[in-house]
Amino acid sequence: MPDQSGPRRRTSRGQRSPRNHQRERVLDLVTAAPEPVDAAEIAQQMRLHVTTVRFHLDILCDDGSVARTRISTGGVGRPRTGYVAVRDRLDYRGLAEILALELGDTADERQTRAERAGRHWADRIRADRIRADDACQDLPAAAGSTPRAAFEGCTEQILRIFDRMGFDPELTAAAPEGGDQVHRTIRLHACPIQELARSHPEVGCAMHLGLLRGLLQTGDGPVGSAELAPFAEPEFCLIKLTSH
Repeated sequence: MPDQSGPRRRTSRGQRSPRNHQRERVLDLVTAAPEPVDAAEIAQQMRLHVTTVRFHLDILCDDGSVARTRISTGGVGRPRTGYVAVRDRLDYRGLAEILALELGDTADERQTRAERAGRHWADRIRADRIRADDACQDLPAAAGSTPRAAFEGCTEQILRIFDRMGFDPELTAAAPEGGDQVHRTIRLHACPIQELARSHPEVGCAMHLGLLRGLLQTGDGPVGSAELAPFAEPEFCLIKLTSH
């Protein structure tokens, strides 16, 4: 996710950055690694400064050759940033652009329609769960549950769904609560539609915001509100949930 100093010029998979032997070696090491590898490990193998390796990794992430992920420390402390190779795949950027523009002539039109589509997506997810036999244990809107329990259940459901979609969500430690409202923050450490989200946030991000808001709906109405901050930090987006 973006550099704090401002947006970098990005390249598509069809327009890769100029050939660089050091960068190719970095890519080779990431590709050969059986699991996510961090910049320090690569720097040690190449006998380069870690800043130089991060520079090459950033460019490889921008052109779609490498993707960021998390490496759990297994103890106290924030997870390290890891890198995995992205296997060659069809470049769908042109198709995504066409589909985005088909939603409307203006960004406002596209945002409204994309968010509505996200809410319909949430409706479909709930309907599918109701048809499945495990609906009772998964749906948070169990009859007789307290508003707080319903909100926490929706939060857990959001975590499961966004994990299955490939966003690598992390529920942060709960902040001290004041009053009756409950606040939850979720970091999204990956984005499976990053190119679309960067080029058309009014489509990619709005659709997922609609999904979030739809997933906070229960049979008794919404149990909370949701906000999505795309690329809030260099390594992740933020979801902020607040109970009603």
